[in-house]
Amino acid sequence: MIIAIDGPSGTGKSTVAKGVAKKLGYTFFDTGAMYRSVAWMIRKEQIDPQDREKIKKQLPLFSYEIKSDAQGMRRYFACGTDVTEAIREPAISALASQIAAYEEVRALLVQIQRNFGTHRNAVFEGRDMGTVVFPKAELKIFLTARAEIRAQRRLNELFLKFPELASSLQFDQILQEITARDHTDSTRSISPLKQASDAVLIDTSDLSIEEVILKILTLANWKKQYPPMKIFYRIVYWITRTFFKLFFRLQIHGLEHFRPGAGIIASNHTSNYDPPVLSISCPEEVHFLAKESLFHVPLLGRLIRRLNSHPVSRSGSDASTFKQVIQLLQEGKKIILFPEGNRSPDGTLQPIERGLAFIAQKAVCPIFPAYIQGSFAAWPRVRRWPRLSGSIQVVFGTPIDSELCMGQSKKEKEEFMTTQTTSALKNLKAWLEEGAHGTPP
Repeated sequence: MIIAIDGPSGTGKSTVAKGVAKKLGYTFFDTGAMYRSVAWMIRKEQIDPQDREKIKKQLPLFSYEIKSDAQGMRRYFACGTDVTEAIREPAISALASQIAAYEEVRALLVQIQRNFGTHRNAVFEGRDMGTVVFPKAELKIFLTARAEIRAQRRLNELFLKFPELASSLQFDQILQEITARDHTDSTRSISPLKQASDAVLIDTSDLSIEEVILKILTLANWKKQYPPMKIFYRIVYWITRTFFKLFFRLQIHGLEHFRPGAGIIASNHTSNYDPPVLSISCPEEVHFLAKESLFHVPLLGRLIRRLNSHPVSRSGSDASTFKQVIQLLQEGKKIILFPEGNRSPDGTLQPIERGLAFIAQKAVCPIFPAYIQGSFAAWPRVRRWPRLSGSIQVVFGTPIDSELCMGQSKKEKEEFMTTQTTSALKNLKAWLEEGAHGTPP
């Protein structure tokens, strides 16, 4: 399994990646150390960093090794020289960012990284691990943090490593360097720093290293535990996902809140696009309820049945529907429910019906709140035919566990679950409207 951790400088990538690798028993690979090692070589050979031809001629002479010392600490060797401390100097970091934009440098180091990641479990950290080096990595993480927080972390790190430079280190200067490096890394034409579309975003600004590691470990464990999708389901899943990625720039947030096993995915409902969009945003198979009449339509009925849809008769009782849903949940399935009852006529959130809380209590399973933004504009209830372009985002919130209200009366439990779900959907809506920064609530 490959875990790719990307993000700008100062987000804690190296420390987090080391911690994750140690906890999982995986190999840790610091790709930033490789680029710094090349920068160290260029500086040692007194090559002008603007002279790409000389750099290109020097690259075949570059060698890179990772060894452990007597205490088990990792040591980095470039061209036979131990450069572990030297490559952490600010000047080397700045030079590394500059040469990382050179295609010939990246081509050499990407090949080294890929060779290292063949047939082994490893954690790679860098700036393009999930987008370029390992685009098919099983788990992709993108760490971020506010620039001021990252600058302070960097300043503290330099104070510890280079106390003799303490009098010359200034916060404003570090902040300016951080901002400049962000711009360089994100705007370069070769492998720019950016979040992979399927990477999980984690804002480390207000989290401890241990909290970030725990989040990633949880994601890694869930990733390994999700049952494989059936072949037909998987084919339709990826075709549909590709369609919404291409035409609606689909973005998915909050997958760190997802976990395997039984659960109700409770979402707002404004559009016919909502069921397929929500299902392809989930990392495992999900089940639906659909009008019984749809199953009598040639081809469509067979299709939706194979995609885990279950017929519900309009003439049937609520009790029979509840029984069917509870049975699916007790079998360990995930089921999508739209607790507002019907599609919203104007895109606003409607009151949640109490049936959702009743089902969650009976099945003793969590509710995964989800909010879909943009599907109403793409296919509102008043339009007969959908638009084929736009922007859609899906965000999953913190699960609401039924165990939180153990010991309460039946009415109190239902009120608690209904209130919690309503609040969660409103908070997710606000989070998206405010720019989708950090970790979803």
